[in-house]
Parts: sequence; C-alpha cells; structure tokens
Amino acid sequence: MASSSSSSATRLRHYDVFLSFRGVDTRQTIVSHLYVALRNNGVLTFKDDRKLEIGDTIADGLVKAIQTSWFAVVILSENYATSTWCLEELRLIMQLHSEEQIKVLPIFYGVKPSDVRYQEGSFATAFQSVDEADMIAEVVGGISSRLPRMKSTDLINLVGMEAHMMKMTLLLNIGCEDEVHMIGIWGMGGIGKSTIAKCLYDRFSRQFPAHCFLENVSKGYDIKHLQKELLSHILYDEDVELWSMEAGSQEIKERLGHQKVFVVLDNVDKVEQLHGLAKDPSWFGPGSRIIITTRDKGLLNSCGVNNIYEVKCLDDKDALQVFKKLAFGGRPPSDGFEQLFIRASRLAHGLPSALVAFASHLSAIVAIDEWEDELALLETFPQKNVQEILRASYDGLDQYDKTVFLHVACFFNGGHLRYIRAFLKNCDARINHLAAKCLVNISIDGCISMHILLVQTGREIVRQESDWRPSKQRFLWDPTEIHYVLDSNTHLGGNVSNLQLISDDYVLSRNLKLLHWDAYPLTILPPIFRPHTIIELSLRYSKLNSLWDGTKLLPNLRILDVTGSRNLRELPELSTAVNLEELILESCTSLVQIPESINRLYLRKLNMMYCDGLEGVILVNDLQEASLSRWGLKRIILNLPHSGATLSSLTDLAIQGKIFIKLSGLSGTGDHLSFSSVQKTAHQSVTHLLNSGFFGLKSLDIKRFSYRLDPVNFSCLSFADFPCLTELKLINLNIEDIPEDICQLQLLETLDLGGNDFVYLPTSMGQLAMLKYLSLSNCRRLKALPQLSQVERLVLSGCVKLGSLMGILGAGRYNLLDFCVEKCKSLGSLMGILSVEKSAPGRNELLELSLENCKSLVSLSEELSHFTKLTYLDLSSLEFRRIPTSIRELSFMRTLYLNNCNKIFSLTDLPESLKYLYAHGCESLEHVNFSSNHSFNHLDFSHCISLECISDLVRDFMNEEYSQEAPFRLVCITKYSIASTNNMRTSWREPMRIKLPKIKAAPKLVGFFVQIMVVCEKPFHLQFPAFSYNWDCEGSRLYRINLKPNLYQSSEMMEDNNNRPYKWHHLVIVQIPTGIISAEIDEVQFESHIQVPEPGDEIILCGVEHVGFVLK
Repeated sequence: MASSSSSSATRLRHYDVFLSFRGVDTRQTIVSHLYVALRNNGVLTFKDDRKLEIGDTIADGLVKAIQTSWFAVVILSENYATSTWCLEELRLIMQLHSEEQIKVLPIFYGVKPSDVRYQEGSFATAFQSVDEADMIAEVVGGISSRLPRMKSTDLINLVGMEAHMMKMTLLLNIGCEDEVHMIGIWGMGGIGKSTIAKCLYDRFSRQFPAHCFLENVSKGYDIKHLQKELLSHILYDEDVELWSMEAGSQEIKERLGHQKVFVVLDNVDKVEQLHGLAKDPSWFGPGSRIIITTRDKGLLNSCGVNNIYEVKCLDDKDALQVFKKLAFGGRPPSDGFEQLFIRASRLAHGLPSALVAFASHLSAIVAIDEWEDELALLETFPQKNVQEILRASYDGLDQYDKTVFLHVACFFNGGHLRYIRAFLKNCDARINHLAAKCLVNISIDGCISMHILLVQTGREIVRQESDWRPSKQRFLWDPTEIHYVLDSNTHLGGNVSNLQLISDDYVLSRNLKLLHWDAYPLTILPPIFRPHTIIELSLRYSKLNSLWDGTKLLPNLRILDVTGSRNLRELPELSTAVNLEELILESCTSLVQIPESINRLYLRKLNMMYCDGLEGVILVNDLQEASLSRWGLKRIILNLPHSGATLSSLTDLAIQGKIFIKLSGLSGTGDHLSFSSVQKTAHQSVTHLLNSGFFGLKSLDIKRFSYRLDPVNFSCLSFADFPCLTELKLINLNIEDIPEDICQLQLLETLDLGGNDFVYLPTSMGQLAMLKYLSLSNCRRLKALPQLSQVERLVLSGCVKLGSLMGILGAGRYNLLDFCVEKCKSLGSLMGILSVEKSAPGRNELLELSLENCKSLVSLSEELSHFTKLTYLDLSSLEFRRIPTSIRELSFMRTLYLNNCNKIFSLTDLPESLKYLYAHGCESLEHVNFSSNHSFNHLDFSHCISLECISDLVRDFMNEEYSQEAPFRLVCITKYSIASTNNMRTSWREPMRIKLPKIKAAPKLVGFFVQIMVVCEKPFHLQFPAFSYNWDCEGSRLYRINLKPNLYQSSEMMEDNNNRPYKWHHLVIVQIPTGIISAEIDEVQFESHIQVPEPGDEIILCGVEHVGFVLK
C-alpha cells in the first residue's frame, strides 16, 4: 500500500456534491430542502451560505470546494445568470467537466431549458415539470447510486487490500451502535497506512450521517486550524471561528458529542494533535468510528487507543505483482527483464512506497545494462523519494533517539539487546521509543532488527553529516572505506583515538569497542593492545597461536569468537572477563586446553564443536578426576548440576567429541551435546517453572554418531527437571527404558529417540498433547507402540521387530499426516492407522506414506484405497508384479517411488495428477503406458534394463504439456551395450558447454531440449533421484545445470565373472521452458560434482546427442 497520488485521477475528494445556486432565488426553498435530503442520506455536500457576493472573482474556498467534489448540482433559476459569481462558478464547473474531473447535474428551477441562453451539452436536458419533493428524492437517489468509490487507491491497492479490509472490518465492528470505537493503523513510513484508511473511508463513511477525512495532519498546520477543518467538514459550516486550541476542543465535544460520525485522522505524528482532535471517545456520539493513522504507537497509547492494526510489509510474491503493475505502465516485461523485475521488487523488501518509487525511477530506463547499474546502486544507497519518506521518521526523533537509531543502522541490526546495551548505556528506553515508532522490531528472544531501507537511510544520514568524506564520518562500516581511511593517515588527523566502532580494523585504538578481523594474519596480537574497552573481539579463521601473553584486563568483553583458528593452541587467562557471555571456539582443532577460570564466568553460549585436540576439560570442580579413567574418555567431561551458580547462566552450548554428560536424571557418554535455553516466553506456565528452579532448557540434543551393538548404555531415569523442553533428541544412546514421567514434558513438540534399545514405550506418552513429530527410526527391539493420536509425523523406519500398528491412533480423530515405516520387515498390515469407513470424518487425512522394503505387507491394494488424500507414496523394494490397482484412485498423488521393485513388469493406470515417478532398478519392467493427459516433471527409469519401446516413451515425454514455471523437466532411461564409446571423449569431471539454437519469438515455441548420453561401466550404476539436479543463470547468456546423480557399485555386477565390457548407456533428456530464461541465453553448461573413483574417465563419460526446440 502507498499513499494516494496527487494526480487528478486519484486525489482525495472533500465533498460528494457542490451546490451552485443563486441565493436570492432558491436559498430558502429548493436549495435548503435538497441540502437536508442529501445530508440525511450521508452525501457530503458543500453549500455556500454567504449572503453577499462581492466582486467578480469567487473566493479561493469555493474554488477548492468545486475542485474537490465528485458532483456539481447547478440549480438554474430565473436570476442565476445575473450573478457574476454564479457564472464564474459555472465556468469552472464546465471546465472541470470537460476534463472529466466532475459530473454535472443541472436542475431548471422556475425556468424552461429554452429560456437558458447558450445551451450546451448537458444543459439541453429536457425540462420535466414534477413535484418538488419527488424531484428532490429522484436527485438524491441518482447521486447516491452514482457516487463512485473513492479513487484514492492506486493500482498498488489491488494487491493485498482485501485482506486488510477484512481485518479492519472486525476491528471497526460497525454493527455496534452504542459505543464509540477508536482504531489505530500503525506502521512504518511508506507502508500504506493512509491508503488503507482511504479505502475504509470509501467503504464505510456513507453509512454515517457525518464523516470527514483529515489528510496528512502532520503537514504543519497548527492544531486550531485542524480543529476548524474537522468542524467545518462535519457541520457544513465554513465560518467556524475558534479563539484557541482549548476552545476548539470544547467545541468538538459540544457540537459532535451527540453525532454519529466517521472520522479519519491521517498521519498524526504528535500527541498534541490527537489530544486536540479526538482525545477521548466521549467527544463523539454513540456509534462513531475514529481512525488514526500514525507511525507512533506511543501516541495511540497516550489516548487509550487499544484497537491497533499493525500494517506489515508485503511478501515477495505480492511485491513482485505490485511492481509489475507499476513498471512500464503495467505492460508485461520485455525479454530479459523478468529477472530484473524480481530483483528490483525484492530490493524494496516489501515496502509499498519503495515499490512505487523504484518502478517510477526504473521505468525511465530501457537498457538492461543500465538497469543492472541502477539496481547495484539501490542495493547500497536509498532512492531519493524513499529516503525522503523514511527520513521524516528520523527527523521526528529527539537527539538521543537519533543516536541510538544510527548505531543500530550502522552496526547492530540483527544483534541482541544485551550486546547493544554494552555499547550504549541506558539505551532500553530509547530502543523502546524506536520500536513504538516502527523504526526497529524486537523479537521475543531479544534480538533487534531494522528494515533494510531504514538501514540505508541511516547510513546515508551519516554520510551526509560528513559531506560524504569517510575520514570525517563518526561511524565506519564498509571495509573498503575503512581500508581507505586507515591507509590514509593524512585524512585521519587526530581522530584515530576517538574511533570507537570499526570492522576489519588493523589500527588497535585504545578506545576500541569492537574488532572484527577475519583471517587475522599474525600469530599473536600486538603487545601494545589494551583490550580494557573491547566489547566484542572476533578473529575468525585467524593465524593466531595465542591471543596475547599474560593476563589482561577484560571488564567489558562480552563476545570472544575465534572460530576456525586452527593454529590456536591455548586461550589466555579469562578470569578478568567477568561479563563474558559468548565463547566460540568452533573448529579450533589445535586447542589443547581452555582455562579453568571459565567455571566462574556467567557464560550464555559456549561452542567447542570440532575442537578435536582438547584432552580434558572439567567445567565444574565437583566432578572427580577418576571419572576420566573410569569411562576411558580423552576429551571433555561436562557436569551441569541441578542447583548452584556454576554455569547457571549458560543458555546455548554445543560440544562435539568424547563427552561424559551428567544432567539431572540423564548420564552417560556421547559424541555430541547441544542445548538452548528459554529466555523469553509467552507461556505463563514456563515462567512459573523457571521461577521454581527447574532447568530452563528449550532444546536438548545428545547423540552418538553411530549405533553400537555392544555399548555402555546411557542412563535415562527421569525428565522431571526439564518441563520447558519443546525439542528432545536422544539418538543412538542404547537407552533401554524411557521413564513414565516423560508425560511431564507438556510443551514437547519434537521427539527423536532413534537408535535406542527399548522394547516398549510408556503409555503416558499419549498425554504429550503438543507432540507433533516423533522419530523412532532404528529402534531394532521395539515391538509395540502406545496410543499417539496427537502426532502428525511418525517415523518408524528400521523398527525390524515391530509387527503391528494396532491401537497407536486410538478410536477417535487423529492428526497423522506423514507416516514412514521403511524397512519394517515384520510389519504385516497397516491396520491401526485405517478407519473402518473410508469416509470417516477426521480420519484418513494422511498425505505422505513410506513403505520401502516392508516386504511382509499383505492386502496392500485394499489398504491404500483408504488414503484418498495421499500426495507422496514410496513402495520401493516391494515384490509385487503389478502396482496396486487402488493407486489409480489417488487423485492427489504427485510423487511415487517404485525403485528396485524387481518383479514389476508393467506400469499402467497411474493417476493423472502424478508429476514425479522414480522407478530406478526395476529390472523386470517391460511396458509403460501413460494417459495422453499425463505431464511429468521427472521420470527416472535408470537401470530398467528390460524396458521396451524406449523411442515411444521419449516421444510421449517430449509431446506432453508442461508448466512454464518449472525450471526444467528431466527423464532418464537406461540400456546396456557392448558398443564402443570412442566417440564420447567428454569427461564427467569437466563442465560441458552446449551452444543453443537462436531462440526466436514464436507463438508455438515453449522451450528447448538437450539430449545427453551418459555412459558408465559395470559394476557402477547411476540413479537420478529427487534433488539430483539444480540450475541457475550466470549473467544473461549462460544457463547452468548441475546434474548430481547417485553413483554406486552394484554387488550383483561385482560378483558377475563375465569380463565383457558392459557399458550402461543413460539417455538423459532435459527440457527448459523459455518462460524462465532470457532471450539472450545462447549456451547451456552441464556439470556435476559427483565423486568418481580413479580412473574416473574410464568409468563415466558423457556426450551431447541432440539439441532442439520444444513446440506446442
């Protein structure tokens, strides 16, 4: 949404009707009667009540009233033509009428049309002698029915406006006649608040006897002027006189306190404005609706406006739709501009006013390379019109708020409030001010974010302050500018010591607060480095062996990040870093030890992932050293006690290595531990639990990287101390029993217990009301399940002893949408997730079903017929000769897997909805027959070595209709051959470029195709599963496809003693629609990152067979 245009076609009209009349003839008769009738019907009418007409020029107020009216009703009486004012009004009305800016309705009162001299156009309307009351009723009815909807909504309002109207209608609650409702429309500048308000005014104002739209209240008018405007519009009295703001407020309360009004106060930016116009609902009559649009939520709160509608930015899809309507006058983009349109629309980040400005600006440019240049600028610098809109929000801040705004724009966007507080003392109130003015957003976990166009605006303000001279800027953030400034000492003068915030810095100032230097080249920081003011020190991927010698004062350090510093062998003493919150040591592979002093710190985040050199770390001092030898561990021991201050503030931790873990109720060895903790939550129950001293863990992940047949079991005794968990993963730990008190995890949504040794699960799991995802994969001893009707996704793959599903979903309604039972070799039936009646309400809503290698299943066809909503089905490695006949009834099916169904010989009667078919390794498959209406996006018949009529299959695939929106379509068909491949000398290791035929505009041209032959020798097989390819465009001329088939060795082929050089020939056909590429593209590059054993060139080769067009 955006504010309306100032053009005549979209300007806001103040009046529905302007009455033009000769006062002495008609004021006390037809005019007064008509005026009252129009007003009673909610038609906003301007009537000039001045008794005297002085001079030959009409007043400016009358001119404005005529120009801002939809209709002019001209009452031609006997003396109308004797008035110079009347004739001047008539001249202006007819001029606007000729420009189609106003509609004219003449009324001949007491005269005949033939008596009116110089009749033209509508003045030739035949005179009808009618009763005055009937005539007035007819005029009012005609005007009311013909009044247009407000034209304030531009093309942009066609996108997303109805959704706003639906939500606002609920807030307005028009049917409530006995209360006054005040509603705020709140959002950042340029987001479309005014446009929404104008649409509301258009839709609802005529249902009220009096209504007024005060446009752009913040424009600069004093409050007394605004009060007069409001009263004049509602009371139809241009002569309202107010002596003071207080008198105006009293007049509004007295004159409007009994009237039902619909009022919009647009773009209010000061509390005084709202207090002077609508301080309290009691100022207006019952049933009134007052709408205030503003960028400042605090302003609404000051007047007790509780019904507030926050306007959000458009999503990418709607933003592109808007941009297309605005750019080049709404004409479809020319060849080559489609991707530029997408890029331009995304640069607006959903801000409607930016879309309008970008479209207007770029529409004047016709060359693609110039568009590219302009878009590159817009990625960094704000467009002028956008900056003016957003700058107004900044200019309305006080000096302290401006300082915080610029800090966020230049450095802290995306940072945590804790972090910002370290740099800016006592800034909480200021940040809340910015949030209330829609300049920043604060997430539930305390992170602060700013719209990217506001970031650009803030940075441009900093540049303007210094006349665009980087050396004079108070903030530096761009690495190029930093390098320039620090490399040019003459530009710095004496300012180096005052430089507080820089990234990629190599001058270590005494007042430095933040230092980011990736790939720091030295082995130690300079001896003169004094880090007593440093708040964040980030030296990722450095060459450091150590940070510094000895102990340094670190009272302000919050974050220390040395990720990827592979030469770092030790950390310095950190006992003075009393405020350290995050210690990130990930991939410091040479690190042997970390200081014991971290036990006394209040860390929130500790990351020691991939610190393979750590020999022994004790993070608490109450764990006996004997544990090292007892468990045979080499690296890390971790003990988090139930109570006490030790590590009590740690909220995020990730460790990988040989770990002994001891948490309340949980103990044992693992290869990986990570957790995150609750910081802010909307759940009152969680707040109560935290106050009670329980562990505040939100997620907990403990795993071993592989399942062990003869391991030391992990002890799982109780979950009672973890009631805040929403995600729990205990994987490959060989847990033999899950405690009954798991039911206490009432917030748990995700549970993964894969790779454990329990035989049964506690029945209390049915009480986990929030549980949506449950994985029990590879639980090889599991025999039965409890009732789990609340679960939406259930993974049971590899549960080889699970023989029945009876009872798991109960007798009532269940939520199961995705069910995976791959490799459940003992499972004989799907009974338990089936309903007796196929049409039972609330059941059989399953969308995805995976039955790979479930070879004990019987009556599969009958059971599948129950799942009428399936979109995904995997029947790989099953041993049927024909696919179940019930599949043809699955009208929503889009994806079907039949890989390695070695006994199937025929594929027919597939549902026409099917788009993706994977039939790799169906070695007995001979016949394939698809409906003429079928259109596939992906077909994989690799290693279907018995397949006949391949040419027919290829022809049918090429002739199918397909979507222009898909990136491309792919089919792979395999035949074996003993023929030579000497003519195929292109290695799979090297990218392969193909010159395309020149794409010509033609109605029947829908794309082009490329046929490639890929050859590999036994015992290697190729397979083209889902996600076996991706694509992108490089520049405007090259279309690149990366094919990523699976390459594996066939055990059967390895055992074949026949030494004949079988070569598998894989015909791969790729179709690329013209709708997704530029007409400039003239090459396609095929490449693959497949890992090929040496000598790869003898194992796999490829070559292009044919390139051509795809026609309708």
